[in-house]
Amino acid sequence: MTPDRSARALAWAEAGLACLALALVGLVAADGRGGLVGAAIGAALGLAWVRRRGAREARRRQAITAPFPVRWRSILAHRYDHYSRLPEVPRRAFEQRVQAFLAEKRITGVGAVVTEELRVLVAASAATLSLAWNAYPWDQLAEVLLYARDFDRDYSFEGRELAGQAHPWGTIIISVPTLHQSFDDPDDGYHVGLHEFAHLMDKVGTHFDGILPGLDEPRSKAWVALAATEMERMRRGQSVIDPYGSESPVEFLAVAVEAFFERPLALRRDHREVYGMLRDYFGQDPAAWDEARGVVAFPPA
Repeated sequence: MTPDRSARALAWAEAGLACLALALVGLVAADGRGGLVGAAIGAALGLAWVRRRGAREARRRQAITAPFPVRWRSILAHRYDHYSRLPEVPRRAFEQRVQAFLAEKRITGVGAVVTEELRVLVAASAATLSLAWNAYPWDQLAEVLLYARDFDRDYSFEGRELAGQAHPWGTIIISVPTLHQSFDDPDDGYHVGLHEFAHLMDKVGTHFDGILPGLDEPRSKAWVALAATEMERMRRGQSVIDPYGSESPVEFLAVAVEAFFERPLALRRDHREVYGMLRDYFGQDPAAWDEARGVVAFPPA
């Protein structure tokens, strides 16, 4: 099942569970009639949830059918190398993902002014991952907080430990200077926006597990085994992927995603299995697109 189909199925499951849960509450708290009342309330809440999703989907359709703003296209053309490498058809799909994201998601500044450019760069980070997933809603995202600078583990600006963080409850925090740096240097294998959205993509319930969501069991096992092998290569210093990924399977997934979009030719050359799985998963082939525009990989270190 693809991630976008999984999201739609989850929405209907949530509506059904609301009905069932309230029916059970009624049965426990009262009697059969309480169960009927609970079921009726649950059905009403479920219907309201489905209607809410319908209204959101209507907003999405309206957003993606509107002309893509010239200003946004200029921002992406000047700031985002991945946008520039996209062929014409996926580039239009990418623009639609950006439009849908900005029509639906809340981006809030913490000590920072949220400019139009920052909004587009945040949306571009998410759209990069969901490009091939039709109408993927990013339901697990509650809000993006843009911090004025790097922060510490107490969310204070006194320290500089963190440039970004994805929380299991659906909030992403991103440092504005580091986000700008990520877009300014497209070849260093580091991109805080891609990293944090990769974590949120990986969210399962209230935790992260480091496995690409939506994979069937054989491919999930293949990814787990591949991650273990690659993490050992990182520890030996034999990887073009950021060694930070050796800390855990969760971090490996995030840095592998960064490398796939930031250093695709090097990743394909030195980690062909990783590249192949991510290419098939994301429905994108950035290494081939780079070759088509004359980009060459750096030689091995």
